[in-house]
Amino acid sequence: MLTDKRKYCIVAPLSALSIRTRLYKLANFLHYQKQCEISHVGWERVENESVEVNLDFSIKKRIILRGGGYGGSKIKLYYILWMLKVFLYSFKIKKSDIIWALGFESAFPLLLMSKLKGYKIIFDDADRFSMLFAFPRPIKKLLQYLEEFTSKNVYIHIVPGKERYDFYSPKIHELKNMPSRRVINKAKENYNDSDYIKNKLVINVNGWLGEGRGMHVILQIAKVLKEDVSIILVGKIDCEAALELSKMENVQYLGEVSNDKALETYLASDFVFTYYDPQHEINKYAESNKWGDAIKLGVGIIVNEEVLTANYLNKANVTISVPYDDVLQLTDRLSDIVNNNKKREYKSNIQSLSNKYGDFEEQLSKII
Repeated sequence: MLTDKRKYCIVAPLSALSIRTRLYKLANFLHYQKQCEISHVGWERVENESVEVNLDFSIKKRIILRGGGYGGSKIKLYYILWMLKVFLYSFKIKKSDIIWALGFESAFPLLLMSKLKGYKIIFDDADRFSMLFAFPRPIKKLLQYLEEFTSKNVYIHIVPGKERYDFYSPKIHELKNMPSRRVINKAKENYNDSDYIKNKLVINVNGWLGEGRGMHVILQIAKVLKEDVSIILVGKIDCEAALELSKMENVQYLGEVSNDKALETYLASDFVFTYYDPQHEINKYAESNKWGDAIKLGVGIIVNEEVLTANYLNKANVTISVPYDDVLQLTDRLSDIVNNNKKREYKSNIQSLSNKYGDFEEQLSKII
């Protein structure tokens, strides 16, 4: 086990810890529960985005790469540059530091120097890198080999689920994307039922509101079932369908909010919408934070059936699962729930599932 008095350096290819739910929960855990000193070595993808607006404590921050945004033709080149910058930064790391590396693109360039200097790497593999892009087959095979090599040579390899991996590594530990106990309690304390839209069925749509997240589907649902279904919409609008959705009368759009405010909206919801475009390989192995939020806050889950990692949710009968583009079938399933008052069945099943999983802090405490 690691001693808590050491410094934790989170090396992550993003602007701020608080804009990535998994790292937001980690930072709060390390600060409040472990009372550790935290620093972030990051990549400011958008100008002035590195400000930690949602953390109520200070962390040391060092930006080693700027620009590139979150997509576009040059993004792969920026990832290569990120790996080079991380390797160069590794010369400055002290033996006593504990490095929390988000993604293969952070862990692999840190690995060689860790063997020379002796610092420990916790490889947090939230999204398997070899699945993120459509790499040519030889490059993908090389990346998969290097991912396995990295997994077996770091101190700990943390994954949200094991379905993405076709190899065995004794260093792998599963950390399901459950919410933080502290944030759940804060959300419940601040919850005011009168602040939220109401209807026979309320669907929560939150996170990245982009084309690859089924916005065209939920838009049609909002139109066809507008008399019975209302939507709480939270997050960054990033496509025309989401923009149109936000302007509808049966939709309450709250914009981008903190993690505890996002969790608060679950208390006013019956289902959470989690769609992932199956054209992208990584999406078939999604490990959504929204699933853990729903499990711990008693909300049913809407997920497209192509998502293989949702199998345990389907078996627990807590999901509405239909093909990604089958709006008609989803409409029928939601209408059936409304007309036959089946919301209680889902809430009962979700409670049974909740009892099987510890919250974020409980899981992480067993690992580090």
